[in-house]
Amino acid sequence: MAGAIAQQTAQHLRTALGEVLRTSPEATATTLAVFERLVEVLETNADAVVFPADETVSTQQAAALLGISRMTVVRLVERGELAAKGGAVHRRISVSELARYQAESSHRRQSGIVEFADDINKDTPPDEVITTR
Repeated sequence: MAGAIAQQTAQHLRTALGEVLRTSPEATATTLAVFERLVEVLETNADAVVFPADETVSTQQAAALLGISRMTVVRLVERGELAAKGGAVHRRISVSELARYQAESSHRRQSGIVEFADDINKDTPPDEVITTR
């Protein structure tokens, strides 16, 4: 699968990172590992997007990042499930807020699946088709 950056570019980045971070006394092994992981993700995942935590996006951009419609984002903001700045016309949503919402949504889905699975046991009757006509 093609990534967000080409393999050759990724290799150049790895080489440059290695030279800079290894010669810098402030750089730790953890720092080097983090940057190497970032390059790996960018190389292997075409959907990878890197934003500063304080970056804000429009409702349309938020919708694209979350994989939902813009109107769903607007409804989430209006219900208070997603925090946004600005008025009703030009809302801006922080990338960190999108990450929070995405993690919370994933947790809710996983909890629901676990709860549903816990309700099913050997005494649960099989599904039935009921004819209405």
